[in-house]
Amino acid sequence: MNIAMPPEFPETEFRAFGLAASAFFPALMSDENLFDLQEKRRHFDWSWQAVRYRYRICSECNDEFKALLANPSESWQAGWGDEELTYSLERCIYMFFVSGLSVFDSLGFCLYFLGNAIRPAAFPDVANPRSITRKATNRALSAAFPNAAIAGLLAELPQDPGFATIDLVRNLLAHRISGRRSVRASSTRHLDGMHTHWREETWHIPGSNGGLIFNDQLLQQHLNDITRLLTTLALAAREFAESQKPAPTRP
Repeated sequence: MNIAMPPEFPETEFRAFGLAASAFFPALMSDENLFDLQEKRRHFDWSWQAVRYRYRICSECNDEFKALLANPSESWQAGWGDEELTYSLERCIYMFFVSGLSVFDSLGFCLYFLGNAIRPAAFPDVANPRSITRKATNRALSAAFPNAAIAGLLAELPQDPGFATIDLVRNLLAHRISGRRSVRASSTRHLDGMHTHWREETWHIPGSNGGLIFNDQLLQQHLNDITRLLTTLALAAREFAESQKPAPTRP
């Protein structure tokens, strides 16, 4: 499960979480794992890895977005259209926000299967993985482990402004609409003959209650939010996994 991760990713905490959690699952080559029709260990392992994949996609989209704006066409610089560049930028934005939300959805899925491995009766939806959402994970964790920090953090996640923006933009882009650059400018002549110029560029997405401030840092600021939130969650997930005691190994 070793892939190169961006340096901002909380690799130490997240890998420690995966290692601690793996103790609650049957060994990879055991009969219990090989003949598990619900593939519980595989669901955990692959959703754990999905968090890393989705984060790396976000980082790569951010890098590509900056590179696209490093040398735009003259038409774009003049404020006119460049449909090829618009497409490429929109693709980066789309993939970033879809993957950004998936970072947290994958972590929630992963935590649900860990909860089932620790206390099966409290996490019954492993038989129907499509029912496992962040909300379902939060409900189950809060009921089974009310004092666990990870449960409180998952409950508070929707109230975080950075997460709320990622969630909103992702849902608009993934299900309904694309966006594009919007340029607004004005100039005011004062009595003394001086002029004041105003210019604003946004990436406008109808329904988003405003636009994303458009510059080469557009995705970077949201990647910072993903990193901030994931770092806190990874630490809490590690502490949760390490605080539990696996059942004794069967002879």
